[in-house]
Amino acid sequence: MVPIVRQILHAVFPWMGFPKPSKVLLMQKIVERIRNSLEINIVLQTTVDEIAQLLKLDYCSFWWYLEETQQVRVSCEWMKNPQFSRLGEYPVSEFEGLVESVASGNLIANSRKTQGKSLWERGKQRLATTFLLLRHEPPSQQILGFQSSLLIPVRGRAGEIGFIACFNARSRLWSEREIDLLQSIVQPLEIAIAQAKLYEQTQQQAIRERLVNQITAQTRASLDLETILTQAIAQLRNALKTDRCLIHLVENSQWDRELDIASTQAFRRQHLYETCCPPFPTSIEDFDTHGPVTQWVIQHKKTVVIPDVSRDRRIGNNNLEYQKAQIKSSLAIPVQSQGILYAIVYLNQCSNLRNWSKNDRQLAQAVADQLAISIQQAHLYAQVQTQAARSNAQAQRLSQTLKELQLTQAQLIQSEKIVSMGQMVAGIAHEINNPVSFIYGNIPFLDNYVRDLIRLIRTCQAVQETQPNPLLQTVMEEIEVEWLLDDLPQLLESMKVGTKRIQDIVQLLQDFSSQNQSSFKSVDLHAALENTLSLLERQIVPKIHIERQYDKLPLVECYPKALNQVFLDLLLNAIEALNRSNVGDPSITLKTQIIPAPTGGWQSVRIVIADNGPGIPPELHSSIFNPFFTTKDVGQGRGLGLTTSYHAIVSQHQGQLTLNSQPHQGTEAIIEIPIARSEKITSELTPPTALPYSQSLHREATPQLN
Repeated sequence: MVPIVRQILHAVFPWMGFPKPSKVLLMQKIVERIRNSLEINIVLQTTVDEIAQLLKLDYCSFWWYLEETQQVRVSCEWMKNPQFSRLGEYPVSEFEGLVESVASGNLIANSRKTQGKSLWERGKQRLATTFLLLRHEPPSQQILGFQSSLLIPVRGRAGEIGFIACFNARSRLWSEREIDLLQSIVQPLEIAIAQAKLYEQTQQQAIRERLVNQITAQTRASLDLETILTQAIAQLRNALKTDRCLIHLVENSQWDRELDIASTQAFRRQHLYETCCPPFPTSIEDFDTHGPVTQWVIQHKKTVVIPDVSRDRRIGNNNLEYQKAQIKSSLAIPVQSQGILYAIVYLNQCSNLRNWSKNDRQLAQAVADQLAISIQQAHLYAQVQTQAARSNAQAQRLSQTLKELQLTQAQLIQSEKIVSMGQMVAGIAHEINNPVSFIYGNIPFLDNYVRDLIRLIRTCQAVQETQPNPLLQTVMEEIEVEWLLDDLPQLLESMKVGTKRIQDIVQLLQDFSSQNQSSFKSVDLHAALENTLSLLERQIVPKIHIERQYDKLPLVECYPKALNQVFLDLLLNAIEALNRSNVGDPSITLKTQIIPAPTGGWQSVRIVIADNGPGIPPELHSSIFNPFFTTKDVGQGRGLGLTTSYHAIVSQHQGQLTLNSQPHQGTEAIIEIPIARSEKITSELTPPTALPYSQSLHREATPQLN
């Protein structure tokens, strides 16, 4: 219905002289559109469209006068020829002779100031006379390239000045009814603008509260300052639709050292974070942390509003930083609390000049206030973390000291034990060696004597055959001389073997006690392993099978006493694990291997002692190498075997000792020590900082660990 009425009215306009129903229709149209939308752009665009059609204009737009920048912003337009848009901002100085009229909000017809309302009030005759004069006077100048112009002022409740701008390409004299119509639209339009701005303020307040709530939630979720800052400036830039948003953490020696901020995907330099909108690249590398605006904000701790950076005296026209970043308008907000400046937030517009509205400043300030709280909380959290780290470090030092004391105690006990055992073994070996040596040394003489006696008996037997003697025959039968002559050499040979075996055992005891090999020297590892196996022969034979996989090894520089003890402890653990398991064919495998150096030559050797027993329970992994840990009954184990073994390999020989185990596949102990070293390593106590285990350990039965 409305389009039909509009067409009828437009058809009768030429001969009706623009009657009053058109004015009513236009006002109803504007009011109807206002009711449908509270967005100011829609309200203004509706007004411009309807006025342009009713007045048959070539161009109609709505202007806002920007007092701070002395500019006119064309916010919406209707064009008869849509190829050339005039939206944007123009300096008022371009409109010569109209600067004062625009700034005062006067009605302007054909580039001349008029008093439309006063003329109306004074009567139609005076108004007609005034416009009659205007008909005969040509326009003084063109505005936006048009010959005829009519600017109707519109005032906002906060003092804003706007204009309904009507233009024609040819000369046109504006009638009384046209001006009356436009002026009658001003009041409802001003109400609509006020309502739209109130709605916009409400929306901005909601956005501000939502953004502040998001930052608050982020602060509660994470006290990581970098995460809070980067997300906050990104959200602020999106909310205000700016091209760049940067935050500069002001250097403060009191709290900056405690904020350990790592690198992130956001553009970052020390104390700087930035988000930008494509196609504008990051400007963080060119940012001057001691620039004029920064220094002004630090000094005065106030907000800096710069609609046009080229007109700001602090920046000037030749500032390379702003030229590289293409910044045209800037807003700097201090982030402060209780008189302490923590940071500065910069909002930069690069695509066009921007007059920062009150809502823009309020939103940015609200975010800055919340960021100040977040930085304070991050500062307090950093202090707590620093103190906690110090306490943790102190606890670790105390724990390390305790481990060292435990290892020292274990070392002293084990050293005393080894020394006592060595002295006892050496003494026993010495006491055994003396009589055995006496026996073994006399066996050759005894052998000669026996041979002589046998020769004598054989002679007697020969004489007995030729000259029988009953008494001699009786004695020879009683002593079974033939059996005696056969068995006596065998008995003598057994004595030789036994005494030789005793001498070998004594030598093994002396070698193991290392009374003569306590220094750092080159030894044959295979011989050391075989000596240890000889000492454990009674526990090994015949139940446990020993498999040897020896590589050809050179002599290895080591401490024989300590290394023999390691072999003994590991072999004892393997034997005891096999003796307590139900393995059908128990076996121990000894492997040796050379580990080549990356640059060639020999670097180290690897000794592997593996068994096919049940393995080690996972719950024991963290305690295997702890001093005094044992799974044996009270009185049967001291829990020093693996502890001292680990210390001997790692600390004394600069090697590695690891234990690996797989389900139902036994356990293997791997020893790696250098073949040769330029410096001898003393037996300083160094507790293990990490347990040398593979990640997949399992046991069904518990071995006995000494």
